[in-house]
Amino acid sequence: MSETRSDSRNIVLVGFMGSGKSSVGAELARRLGRELIDTDEIIERSSGATIPELFAQRGETAFRDLESEAVREAAARRGVVISTGGGAILRLENLRALRESGTVVYLRATPESIHDRVRGETHRPLLQVADPTARIRELLQAREPYYAQADAIVDTDGKSIEALAAEVASATDSRATAQPPTEIVVRLGSRSYPIVIGRGVLAELASRLSFARRGSRVAVVTSERLADRYGARIVRHLEDAGFAAWLASIPDGEEHKNLSTASRLYDLCAERRMERQSPIVAVGGGTVGDIAGFVAATYMRGVPFVQVPTSLIAQVDASVGGKVAVDHPKGKNLIGAFYQPRLVLADIAALATLPDREFRAGIAEVLRYAVIASPSLFETLERRMPEVLARDERLLTEIVAASCAIKARIVEEDEDESGVRATLNYGHTFGHAIEAVTGYRDFLHGEAVALGELCAAELSRARGLVDGSFCDRQRAILTSAGLPTALPAHIDPRDVAGAMWHDKKVDGGRIRFILPTRIGNVVIRDDFAEDEIVRSIEAALR
Repeated sequence: MSETRSDSRNIVLVGFMGSGKSSVGAELARRLGRELIDTDEIIERSSGATIPELFAQRGETAFRDLESEAVREAAARRGVVISTGGGAILRLENLRALRESGTVVYLRATPESIHDRVRGETHRPLLQVADPTARIRELLQAREPYYAQADAIVDTDGKSIEALAAEVASATDSRATAQPPTEIVVRLGSRSYPIVIGRGVLAELASRLSFARRGSRVAVVTSERLADRYGARIVRHLEDAGFAAWLASIPDGEEHKNLSTASRLYDLCAERRMERQSPIVAVGGGTVGDIAGFVAATYMRGVPFVQVPTSLIAQVDASVGGKVAVDHPKGKNLIGAFYQPRLVLADIAALATLPDREFRAGIAEVLRYAVIASPSLFETLERRMPEVLARDERLLTEIVAASCAIKARIVEEDEDESGVRATLNYGHTFGHAIEAVTGYRDFLHGEAVALGELCAAELSRARGLVDGSFCDRQRAILTSAGLPTALPAHIDPRDVAGAMWHDKKVDGGRIRFILPTRIGNVVIRDDFAEDEIVRSIEAALR
């Protein structure tokens, strides 16, 4: 078979043990006339021992070190097919080396298929346990976020080796013209910073910390739920690049975004002897970014701050713009600051493993950008919601980039929310009040914002500022996204209205609302009586 301009690019196969990397790699190499490089074979040749012997004699950490050397050797080749071990991309530096050398393809298989393929094999050291099936399921769940950062994914169940080789060849050919990550710069003079959006950009973290000295201390702050999935991996990535990185995990949940948690992080920063130029890297959703950013803004009067958002809501909103805060019993985000990050890395691959409810919640924030500034984004949500919910990566990259570009432009014009930046609060005045009266338990933030968007549209319609068709179209988008459109029966709309007086957007004794006038345009109004606000909640959410 003849090849085209991508001849010099490697084809790299990654995936769990038993996913078919070696056999598919051999068939792919045969049909393309390329050499097959197997990283496990490199390890065994260089060490003079088999993989099981290495695990038994030296342990897994020593094996992973040898694996990294094998990956570097393989990635230095050109125009070959590379078959990697199941854990090869558990280290970010390995993934980066492989992606720079060519196209990375994840051969995905179900736990049941994997078990059938490796049953009875004795050369799998990680499966020498009483219940191999449970072990496969456990390891696969932990590794899925790593595999998901490949350039392409090919499902292997029920397919022949020949069919899989053909599918990989097709996938890599289509990726030959793949675009590099999208980069949007928030232009704030000496405090300007890039937002980098794309698959696998997490592997660029160490190289993009150009503002930090090698050897300097770096705090990686994440949630307890993400500590194993991302935190430990990023710490190792930074350590391998020469930084003295350490991990701090905080409890999951908005209820922990408070001064008590911040105080614990201050203690850890002091114990680790963090200095004025020691970065804090926030890895996770909006809650992690808010509290880590608040600590970065206030520890030693400010240390460098980096955002690595892993949720849709954080990628399109919370990680950009420099609003950092903790909650107070009287209201959400009452204690905070404007403190811009030095870098935002939005890895689209992280969205592949995001729980479905959290992913859907992020769509409400995307809708907010569409309503205030982008008819084209509004129409995309109307027409292509099935693709959004299927997490089509190209579409998600476009949506995240469009949202970030809108926010960047607004932040550049009004960094401290004294004017146009207030329009970003569309749906949030109602949403924050709904969160407060439900004790932050009934709804995720994005779900509450969705309800708030319905209320704001109804308030605008009642005043004659927008027509009913807008309200209908917006509701249809939220419904198609699977977001809530009604309050629980036990919630009194008057309690919601009353909670708004504790919102930060109250100015001069008046509550400011962001109200749509048409798709792509909103106004700021504060001339509403409480009864009028209550009626809009009842009409929108009952």
